[in-house]
Amino acid sequence: MERYPNIIILLNLPQHYIPKAEFVLRTFCYILRLNPKFVYGSGHEGVHLYYGPYSAIDCPIKIHYDGYSSEFFERRELYPLEKVNFCLYHKEYIPFLFSLNGAIFSFKPESVMIRKDIVASAFYFLTCWHEYILGQRGERRGRVDFRQSLQYRWDFTDVPVVDVYCQMLLFAMGIQLPQFIREINWNQTKRFSISISHDIDYWDYWAAGQKMETFKYNLRTFHKRPLNAAYKMIGHALHKNLIHNPQHLIRNILRHEHKRGVRSTWFIFGKDDYEDARQNYIADASSREQLQSLLADQDVGLHGSPESAFDAQILKKEMDCLVSLGFRISGYRSHYLHFDYQKSFAILEDSGILYDSTLGYWENIGFRAGISFPFYPFNIAQNRPFRVLEIPLIVMDTTLLSGKAMNLSPRSAGLALRRLINIAARYQSHLSLLWHNTTFDPIDYPLWGKVYWKTLRYAEKKNGWITYLQDIYEEQVTDSY
Repeated sequence: MERYPNIIILLNLPQHYIPKAEFVLRTFCYILRLNPKFVYGSGHEGVHLYYGPYSAIDCPIKIHYDGYSSEFFERRELYPLEKVNFCLYHKEYIPFLFSLNGAIFSFKPESVMIRKDIVASAFYFLTCWHEYILGQRGERRGRVDFRQSLQYRWDFTDVPVVDVYCQMLLFAMGIQLPQFIREINWNQTKRFSISISHDIDYWDYWAAGQKMETFKYNLRTFHKRPLNAAYKMIGHALHKNLIHNPQHLIRNILRHEHKRGVRSTWFIFGKDDYEDARQNYIADASSREQLQSLLADQDVGLHGSPESAFDAQILKKEMDCLVSLGFRISGYRSHYLHFDYQKSFAILEDSGILYDSTLGYWENIGFRAGISFPFYPFNIAQNRPFRVLEIPLIVMDTTLLSGKAMNLSPRSAGLALRRLINIAARYQSHLSLLWHNTTFDPIDYPLWGKVYWKTLRYAEKKNGWITYLQDIYEEQVTDSY
C-alpha cells in the first residue's frame, strides 16, 4: 500500500487491545486508500489520528475511547442492547457501541473529535461478535439465526455500518486532513464494484423423476391455481422435454455474460454422497466432462458441503476432487451458508483457501459483518487477523424469492437491488450478487433471470466494475494492508 499516503496513528491502549484496534483501523485505511503507520504511547510528533484515553495532545483527529471496551472483549460477553446508541447520519440511523451520547462530532479550530467509538463498534460487527458469543452457549454447526442478530433486532440489516463509520472518518479528514482524501476507485476508474457468482446446487434439476413429481403436483393442485398450474405443465412439457438441458442453461449464462464483457465465479460441489441424488453430479462421468468443458476457462470455487466448514479432512477431500478435474481452487462458499466464523475460517486458512464468500444471511439480504468491502476476518483466539479474505455475501437470489425468506416479487427484488447499488455507488463500495444456475430457468423462475441481467445493466450505468471473485481478491492483495 506504499502508493497510498502514510497516515500516522497513535494508539494509547492496553497491550491486549492493540491488535484489535489495529485490525479495525487497517480495515478503515484500506477502504479509504491510506497506508497506516502505527506509533504507541501517550505522545508522538507528527500524529494525524489519536485513539486512546482523553489527552490534550495536539492532533487533527481524535476518536473517543472508553476503557470499558478493551475489558469488554476480554470478558467475552454480549453488549447490552439497551446501551446501543443510535444517531442520525445522512438520513440513516446508525448504531454505536461504547460511545458518548449526543452529537457524533465535536469541533475545535485545530481538531475534530469523533465522539463515538467507531473502532470498538466496528470490531463488534466485523467479528460478528454477537453471534460468536451466542455460539459459545452451545455447539452450533448450522446456519446462523438471522433473527438473533443485532441487525434484525434494530432493523439495520441493509445498512453497512462499518462503511458508514469510514465515511465519518472521511468527513473528519475533509476538515483537518484534506491532503489525505483519495478517490476510492475500483479497477482504476470504476466508482464501485459488484462481484457476481453462481452456485451449482443441481446440475440437472429435472433428473431422478422430478419431472413426473412436478407434473403430479400441478395436476393435483390445478383446481386451486389453474392458470399457474397450466402454465407450469405446458411449459414443462415444451421446455423441459424439447429445449432444456443443463449444458444449454449454463452455456446461455456464459454467452450473455461474455456479451456484457463480464465474468463470474462458479461454485461447484466436491461431495458425491448427498441424500438428494441430483446433487451428486460430480460423481457422474458425463456431468464432470460437461463441467470441465464449460467451465475450463472460468473462475471456479468449491461449494463446500455443510460438513466441510467444520471438518478439515472433509474440506480437503472435496477440494482434491475438484483439483483432480483440473480446476484451480482458491475460493470457497459453504452450502446452505453453514459456517462458524471462528472455526470455519481457521479450517479454511489451514487448507490454503485464499478467499471465502459465505458471510451473509439466508433470510435477508444485507451486511452480516456490517461491511460491504472485502476484509480479513479476525481470529479471536489468537488475537490476529485470519489470512483468508472475506468477500461478504450480500445478495442471494433464493433470499429474495423464497416464501421462507423475503418472498419478494421480481419487480420488488429489482427495486431492492437498485437501492443496494445506489448505496454502493454512494460509498464507492462493493456489492456481491449470487444467482443460482437454476434460477435462470424461465419456466420455474419466470422473470428472475431478467432481474439479474437488469441489475447488471443498472450497475454498468452507475459506473460499477462488474467482475468475478478472484478479481476482487487480486485487487485487494494489490492494495494489501
